[in-house]
Amino acid sequence: MPSVDQLGSIAETAQGVRSGAVSATGLLEAFINRINAGNDALNALVALRLDGARADAQRIDEQVAAGADPGPLAGIPFSAKDVLATVDLPTTCGSRLLAGSKAGYDATVVARARRAGAILVGKSNCPEFAFGVDTANDLFGRTINPLGPFTAGGSSGGEAAAVAAGFSAFGLGSDFGGSIRWPAQCAALVGLRPTIGRLPGTGQLPAIHSRHPSVADTSTLQGLVQVIGPLARSVADAALVLDVLKGSDGLDPAAVDEPLRDYRGARLADVEMRWGTDVAGITAEAEVAAAVSSAADVLGEVVHRVEHGLPRAVDEAATVYSELRELDPLAEIRHLAHGREFLLTGFISSLLAREPSDRSSLPRLLAERARLIVKLSEWLLGERVLVLPIAAAAPFQDLGSIRLQGRAASGFELVTPSRAISLFGLPAVSVPRGQTADGRPLSVQVVAPPFREDLALAVALALENPGESK
Repeated sequence: MPSVDQLGSIAETAQGVRSGAVSATGLLEAFINRINAGNDALNALVALRLDGARADAQRIDEQVAAGADPGPLAGIPFSAKDVLATVDLPTTCGSRLLAGSKAGYDATVVARARRAGAILVGKSNCPEFAFGVDTANDLFGRTINPLGPFTAGGSSGGEAAAVAAGFSAFGLGSDFGGSIRWPAQCAALVGLRPTIGRLPGTGQLPAIHSRHPSVADTSTLQGLVQVIGPLARSVADAALVLDVLKGSDGLDPAAVDEPLRDYRGARLADVEMRWGTDVAGITAEAEVAAAVSSAADVLGEVVHRVEHGLPRAVDEAATVYSELRELDPLAEIRHLAHGREFLLTGFISSLLAREPSDRSSLPRLLAERARLIVKLSEWLLGERVLVLPIAAAAPFQDLGSIRLQGRAASGFELVTPSRAISLFGLPAVSVPRGQTADGRPLSVQVVAPPFREDLALAVALALENPGESK
């Protein structure tokens, strides 16, 4: 059995399992060996189901021996962020309020991955209730990045660390304002934020008043724009996972059965691109800006047209996102915490300590969001993409060390480019683009029109394998 680092793509490995050339049990043990050797130090996975995973692998090998097809993800070990419901592991959202709590069902995306033959090995760490650009909480502690002495990102930082360390072949995270894209950068992975509605969001916790199964509260910005998506080692792997998980489940009202085009069929020679490095007055640090500029140079060799300068609507979106987030009453967390506020960490406590905002401006802001979506779509349509940073700076060592434009800055400011794109609900792919002089990963995000994940993935592939798309 080859080592985890020697394995091919997910598609190739799953085909090996389906053909009998690779045993699911042997494949799983290679990943378990990595977990046993490194997870205690990294604190990426906070709940494990190794015996259950072994039973799953044995069953897959028996299916193959009997001539059955276990599915397109046959035998592939995966992990899921600790905000996604799982029937056989706790779902705690990284909070002492939910310590040991089990949802009693699988989130739709988890269930679909399992039905496709993938094997759940564990749940990954996240900041409390997935609020934050660094993965740490009072229940499990901080996740360490396997790539170096800098953050694993947040809020899907445990997922990023797990995939980068070879504990799982892909991870399922969630993205509100960059929570897939930013950790993907921190771990030099591909992270995909799908179009709102491409994947069902059913099974994300906490759910308001414990709705079962949980669906998003669309009266909040988070409920409107947060999506589930994959973190993986390559564009091809992320694309395959997206294809397996797509489509309506009849429970999430936002999820639709929009056809997914094959990214391998996209014609880059027809693509127009706009790019930029600064968003909403936040200037990207020099090495981040250089990575985006370099990506534009690479793509300039293969696309039809390149224009420097992002549409004005992107700048405006960052401001509207911030104003809408301020109106979030955090009703789900308030309900869970009632009478037990002492169990919350400082950051969440400070959010709940604020008086709920006057939501009378909500209709105006939602109308402004709708206007910006229309405004951006006047340019971003058809075969067109945007290329911009994930964050304004490279991964930091600790939260107190974040600096932008020579001053101390917050994590919220740091991911301004990702927040702006979230407001539109568009597909965005985080793709690695080298590293800083001191070894911190750099990435760019490729943004496409609604339900054109194929286009974003095709452009990302051209950056992943420069020269092969000419």
